[in-house]
Amino acid sequence: MNTGVRIGLYAAGLVVAFGAAYGVGVQFGPEPDRPVPAEHGGHPRDNGGDHREDHGAARPASATPR
Repeated sequence: MNTGVRIGLYAAGLVVAFGAAYGVGVQFGPEPDRPVPAEHGGHPRDNGGDHREDHGAARPASATPR
């Protein structure tokens, strides 16, 4: 048997083995996660302002109310 035929049979065997494994995985594998619905609201609308205080960052001294 020449080398090309051996490599071809080996590759065909790999295709069959991985195809069977994929089929078994699809048939008996876990269910895919359902998409989580997007949450609306709860976060201030971005109007281009400074949102550092919304995220817990310290404010500069010039922004401190007197």
